[in-house]
Amino acid sequence: MLHLEHLVRAWDEAHRELAIAMGGLSDSDLWLRAHPRLLSVGELAGHIAFGEAALATKPSSGDVGRENIPIQSPLVDRAFSYYTAIVNAPVRLELTTADVLRELTTVHGEAKSIVENLNPESHMLANGSDKATWGMVLQYMGFHVAYHTGQIYSVREVFGHETEDN
Repeated sequence: MLHLEHLVRAWDEAHRELAIAMGGLSDSDLWLRAHPRLLSVGELAGHIAFGEAALATKPSSGDVGRENIPIQSPLVDRAFSYYTAIVNAPVRLELTTADVLRELTTVHGEAKSIVENLNPESHMLANGSDKATWGMVLQYMGFHVAYHTGQIYSVREVFGHETEDN
C-alpha cells in the first residue's frame, strides 16, 4: 500500500529544490524568455502552481478554470495550464521573484493540505470514472515540480546565471 507521507515528502523536496533554482533570480529576468519557444521562469512557476491547484482540487466537471479551483493565486490561471496554451501567448504578471516564490509556497501548502490525508488508493473522482488514484497523483506532482525545476535551471544557464551546482 502506498503511504502518502513518503509521496508528500518527495513533493516537498521538489519544492525545496525549486526555491533553490529560483534563488537570486533578478526580477528583470523572471518573465524574460531565453527564446520565443521556451517559457520564462515565471511562466514555468505559473504552470507548476496551476498544475498543483488543478490536480489537488480536480473539479468533477473536468473544467479547471480559475473559478472552479478553490486555491486562489495570480499563478492559478488557465493561461498557465499547458505549454501549448502559453508558448504563443506569453504571460507576464506584475509579480517579483519574491512574490512568485511566496505564491508557489502558498499554493503548494494549500494543495498539500487538501490531499495529504486522502486514501492513496482511492480514485480522484468519487464515481471511479477516472482511473487515477490520489497516490498516483501525488507521485506525479513530485515529478512535475522536479521536471520543471530542471527547466528553470536550464533557462538560467542560458542566461549565464550562476546557480547552485545541481
